[in-house]
Amino acid sequence: MFNRDNYSKTGFQGENKFCNGNFKQKFEKLQQHFFADSSPVGDSTQGQHVPVNIMENDEFYQVQLYAAGRRKEDFKISIDKQILTISGLALEADAAANFIHQEQPNASFQRAFQLQDDILTERVHASYENGVLTIILQKDLERVKPAQQVSVS
Repeated sequence: MFNRDNYSKTGFQGENKFCNGNFKQKFEKLQQHFFADSSPVGDSTQGQHVPVNIMENDEFYQVQLYAAGRRKEDFKISIDKQILTISGLALEADAAANFIHQEQPNASFQRAFQLQDDILTERVHASYENGVLTIILQKDLERVKPAQQVSVS
């Protein structure tokens, strides 16, 4: 079975060639582009870990949380002090079910993410369809700095 800890201690064979040996620093910088910290804040999973994808374009960030089997009423989304918190209620257990193997527990969950200052927190939109909770975080285009070219003299 793959064990990430083994690779983080010993590295992998092409480590020095990949990203000029700075993969870890570059990946952390990419994470910090969305998060103020390199890791989610208060990422307590209270019994269940739900996967999240975060995408960005020029106008907004899109957070997709994968939580099949729930209803939109089961979610609570809040933003307080630039922290986006997403929580979900436990699934209703089927008393007649006799699981042989269960990878999706019925537990509640909570995920929290530190937001950057360029988010318009009053213009957040959320929808839930086909087991995916999608949250759109509009950017404040006046605060977003465009990419710039630097000439070498």
